[in-house]
Amino acid sequence: MHANANISFQLQETRKLVDAVLSIQPRLSGGSSGKGSDEVVSELAAELQAALPPLLTREEAALGLFDRTEAGQLNSLSVVLGQEMDRFNRLSSAMASSLVELQKAIKGLVVMSGELEAMYNSMLNNQVPEAWARYAYPSLKPLASWVKDYHARITFMRAWLQDGTPQCFWLPGFFFPQGFMTGVLQMHARKYSIPIDTLSFGFAVTRHESAEQVAAAAAAGEDEVPEDGILINGLWIDGARWDRTAQVLEESEPGVMYAPLPVIHFKPMRDYEPPATEYECPLYKTSVRAGVLSTTGQSTNFVLCVSLPIRPDTNGDFWILQGVALLCMLDD
Repeated sequence: MHANANISFQLQETRKLVDAVLSIQPRLSGGSSGKGSDEVVSELAAELQAALPPLLTREEAALGLFDRTEAGQLNSLSVVLGQEMDRFNRLSSAMASSLVELQKAIKGLVVMSGELEAMYNSMLNNQVPEAWARYAYPSLKPLASWVKDYHARITFMRAWLQDGTPQCFWLPGFFFPQGFMTGVLQMHARKYSIPIDTLSFGFAVTRHESAEQVAAAAAAGEDEVPEDGILINGLWIDGARWDRTAQVLEESEPGVMYAPLPVIHFKPMRDYEPPATEYECPLYKTSVRAGVLSTTGQSTNFVLCVSLPIRPDTNGDFWILQGVALLCMLDD
């Protein structure tokens, strides 16, 4: 096993220890030297409530984004955007109402229910409240990082809504990436009148590192946005790294647990068979690599397998033993 495996094990053990300490720490009221728990949570709740973004509405949509074709069909990606908007609005509404109730409960204006007390303790420990996680996307981030990620997702969705379909999609920003992938295949199937069940994705890692680089290259005429398929950014490699010179998968550098993957082109292809010179790398939403089974029989945490070129002196079994996978988000 790679030397980084021992680091991963030690990090997991440390997190378990910290969680245990947090769960048994006493709730002491603040003295003259610091703020009490009530004051800390109340200020945090007020700060989070003030920073909540407005709900996503179709009234702010770009012209023609939700227009139907002559056949009465709505663009598949617009359907996905509408579904994502509904999910984010449901989460935002739950956050807004619970933050108001928590502040009232701290002041003694309403009864501190069991759910509000659990939310109080979670915010005190920098953990995402269960009342929010129930409506949210899978995430292992602590509360501070989770809030930043939440705002980044809303920003991406609002930019798509107001500016039209982006040139490069931030896949980690989706509630349901699997639905987005199906929408892309459906759009391709309609365009070329191909049965959707014969389509799957082929992959090509580009030399662009971010969506900004894609936009700059397209504006300068150096590199055109592909006509078919989509460009995806924001993915991380767990257990390996991408060699930008040789354009192949390479072993991790010592002490570097995760490495960013450049922008990758997802291209729908008919009856596609991955070549033997590539590794079928599983893509997960979080690092847990497990989840509840969906109606399709697959884990809700698993998105799809991405074929990545590998070194000529290795094969798929080597990378499987290394535990290499792609992640939509990190734990911190």
